[in-house]
Amino acid sequence: MNQAAAAATQPALDPSLTLALAVASKAAYDYYGGKPITPPPGYVQVDAWTGWDAFLFTGSEEKYGLVFRNSDDPGTYIFAFRGTDSDLDAYEDAHFLEVEFLPTQGSLSPPAHVAAGFYGIYDGKGDAMTQSMREQLFALIEKYQPQLLYVTGHSLGAALSQLFSLDLTVSEPRTALNLNFSSPMVGTASWQVAYAARIPDSASLRVYNFWDYVPSLPPSDFGFLPVGASFRTAFYVRGEWFPHAISRHSIVNLTTVLSHALPQTPQQWSGTFADYVDPSLTMRSTPPPAGADMQWADRMGSYMAAEGSLREI
Repeated sequence: MNQAAAAATQPALDPSLTLALAVASKAAYDYYGGKPITPPPGYVQVDAWTGWDAFLFTGSEEKYGLVFRNSDDPGTYIFAFRGTDSDLDAYEDAHFLEVEFLPTQGSLSPPAHVAAGFYGIYDGKGDAMTQSMREQLFALIEKYQPQLLYVTGHSLGAALSQLFSLDLTVSEPRTALNLNFSSPMVGTASWQVAYAARIPDSASLRVYNFWDYVPSLPPSDFGFLPVGASFRTAFYVRGEWFPHAISRHSIVNLTTVLSHALPQTPQQWSGTFADYVDPSLTMRSTPPPAGADMQWADRMGSYMAAEGSLREI
């Protein structure tokens, strides 16, 4: 399959909506980092939620997401989850042991299994937290009663957004469009089946960089699978002699590529731009390679095994 044919198989993205959701995802990071929040054009930030980030036998309550309301249409909302800008952080947060996903209301039959780390953030609470992330999210739905809901997030936030989307569909039920960025895989084949049975590809899209390692996590030995329709971009540091993994994963770099690509037909862009992570570096964007995604996480495992075989114990 050539690049033109590969582009034709991708879903067409709404440029203004996609970029608005990317801006919302970046704003969720700024909320967590205590920086000024820039809402998507035409939206105002009206609320927020937290989550429990566990580590070994302890943990902490952290800022995890923002609610935006459309200024012209008060019934339209964005729920944006923040993630981790680092590929290594995403790997550490995942804890890819499987647990059963239990919706807030109702049940799934057969059961669906997801990564314990993602589910722990979504469902857990500790210390003085009175509500889990899940409980806060459903309280916000009850409070605002959105008529049109967009759910988004980047990296870990993308994974959490998919947990919420399926939960919402089963428990309310309520329709929402999930458009997420650079998501690792959330669950096994049972999760994929449960998700696809309730959320069509037209209502769930994952946008990512072909050269980003995070969407290939966890390694294939875990049996995890992606959900929803996929839209690929392709960008990397020009002239790099080792993978600049964080630059490839950056939501800002991805947004830059999308801002150039989406107005075009096909929605691809070839060009260069300054790296957001390290402005001294230059990023190169190209049409994504044809064919299947690369299983980068599997290659990382083989490299680590090769290195281990050479080290002294």
